[in-house]
Amino acid sequence: MGAPLHRLPGAAGPGRPLTPALRLLASPDDYLLELERRDAEAAWLVACPDGEVVRLDPAPPPARLIREAASPSLFSPARLLVVADARPYLGAATDEAGGEAWRDAGAALAAALGELRLVDTTLILAAVTSAEPSGPLAELARKFGGLTFLPLPAQPKPWEEVRVTSAQRRVLEGVISRVAPAVLADPDTVDALCECYGFRPRRLAQVAEQLEQTGTIGADAVRAEWGAGECGLKDLEDALLRRSAAATARFIARLAAGGVLTDWWGKPVEPEATGRRVAQTAARLLRQALAVRGHARQAGLERELDPRRCQAPSWYNATFRSSILKPLEQAIAGCTGSPLEGATAWQLHRAFKLGAAYRDDELLRALGALAGSGAERAKRAQALAALAPVLLGLVIAGAPPAGRRAAGG
Repeated sequence: MGAPLHRLPGAAGPGRPLTPALRLLASPDDYLLELERRDAEAAWLVACPDGEVVRLDPAPPPARLIREAASPSLFSPARLLVVADARPYLGAATDEAGGEAWRDAGAALAAALGELRLVDTTLILAAVTSAEPSGPLAELARKFGGLTFLPLPAQPKPWEEVRVTSAQRRVLEGVISRVAPAVLADPDTVDALCECYGFRPRRLAQVAEQLEQTGTIGADAVRAEWGAGECGLKDLEDALLRRSAAATARFIARLAAGGVLTDWWGKPVEPEATGRRVAQTAARLLRQALAVRGHARQAGLERELDPRRCQAPSWYNATFRSSILKPLEQAIAGCTGSPLEGATAWQLHRAFKLGAAYRDDELLRALGALAGSGAERAKRAQALAALAPVLLGLVIAGAPPAGRRAAGG
């Protein structure tokens, strides 16, 4: 990696103090960013085995970070300051108050760092960004050769192929070499991994590691794994909200066929935890639906619990936010321990639509069946087998004929 990270090229000279090293790491993906940051920290510790690592979380305002950088350690010859989420300095986030502390934070930090003359201090800033950072701080890092951006293919539309540039492929190959170096020796397998999982490096790493451990390295094995596809917890919420038997059946069938369950943020759930997460999510959604029905009655909003009303165009802005949200929030605030306590307006509107799709007795029966199914404690296959009749029974039972026909789509 060249000179140690705390020695910037050209920064030192006879009788001249060192400018603090600055490394700015950025990527659209938090997994890639974490790997790069760990590598940078490990390299620094190799160069400075007696050094002190100070992690700053959350990111301090620029003035405080500069004071920290200017304060020499009493116990270590070198210091590494790490800000794991430096987005505020790049204009990608603000502090809780959104106040003056973060106004032009990147420019202020860059100006202050440019004036510092410190000995044996290194600063690593890491940030999730959709594009390569720009601005004064990025330019300062680039000037000293300390800007690293890890590009990633954008998630394609269902009808598109993943398009991987040469720079993106090098990044993905770096992930594979870390977790499954034997896979890297087969170009066809690497091609298939990039094609199927190029925009999901964490999942790409899991599949590559699985191929190496099972000795099934090959493009066909990658595509067979990818063929089952994936489905998210939001897909389950959508299926229940639409009261769609077909969508609910597809969700369970895809998981039963080996598909990957993803959480609300699109990250894959460990296979052995799939049944538990689906059962827990279904129970939480149904408890919230039941609770929102009670709160709506208390607030005089029972008439609004009509699925046809809730599906009307612009219902969220025209009706929910204007006339339902405030009295609903007041009813929830007056009920300690409500399953909807702390929910955002968007989450409340989803819960309201879900509550409108079912009756109290249907929700209570389904919750009882879920509790008695043992799905939360069962292995993946057994859990999905136990969940199928409960969830399908909920969306089908009690639905009016027209609703049943619509649910089949």
